[in-house]
Amino acid sequence: MKKISYLILLITVVISSCTEEIDLDLKHTAPMLVVEGFITTDTMTHYVRLTKSGDFFADVQMPGIKGAKVSIFDGERNYEMIESENLPGFYLTDDNYHGIPGRTYHLKIENVDINEDGIKETYTAESYLNPVTNVDSIKLEYEDTWELWKVLLYAKEPDRDTIDYYMFSLIVNDTLYTDQLTEVTIADDRFLDGNYANGVWVHSIYINYDEDDLVPGDTVTLRMSGISPEFFDYVMALQEETRTKIPLFSGPPANLPGNISDGALGYFTAFSNSYGSIIFTGEK
Repeated sequence: MKKISYLILLITVVISSCTEEIDLDLKHTAPMLVVEGFITTDTMTHYVRLTKSGDFFADVQMPGIKGAKVSIFDGERNYEMIESENLPGFYLTDDNYHGIPGRTYHLKIENVDINEDGIKETYTAESYLNPVTNVDSIKLEYEDTWELWKVLLYAKEPDRDTIDYYMFSLIVNDTLYTDQLTEVTIADDRFLDGNYANGVWVHSIYINYDEDDLVPGDTVTLRMSGISPEFFDYVMALQEETRTKIPLFSGPPANLPGNISDGALGYFTAFSNSYGSIIFTGEK
């Protein structure tokens, strides 16, 4: 009983010694421009989205920025994007637009006044569009231990002097399964450089018994993107900040290191895409 009493006393002392009242003044922060934009090799409507940052505890969607002038220069042509009439803050290309590997894409944002001081601001960013190897095929393999389907890649990895960086996304039928950057997987070619990816596990589809996420007859498509090392670092930092911290009392979250000038948040990037598809049969 003495040992138990000492143990209870020790726990009480430890808990009370760890208690400290902290007053966090997080009521208001100066607004900043937030940019989200992608240019890919797919022929489609591309967009750049402009919003304002909000306070830490703000529980509302941040408004889109209207009336900006947004343009993209690829070294040969300057393309002025059109402001969407239905989606505030979205600036669009036409549906025939596509990026070209080997070009550097320069984003320019003008005619905005984020801090509302009456002076118009200009923001810029740039991204080199890297090529990507072709996907030969993909395969689905069931992993019973974790109750998921492994997506396996078959492709020839280029033999280059530089390190190649990749992002893998999934499409089920016509719906993007990984519709946020927190859900994609990223990798480099340090252990595969110049060799054949002979069934490399690059993504997963988890079994959800409450919803029919995957049923026989569905088409599963893997999108393999050749991304820049800077965007690789950005996605890695984003995923680290949004996942559970271990240990529990790790450092506080912080703004991500984007590539927009003058202290703006977010990222503008360009990348190549290649695809591989398979029909899901459900056979394990």
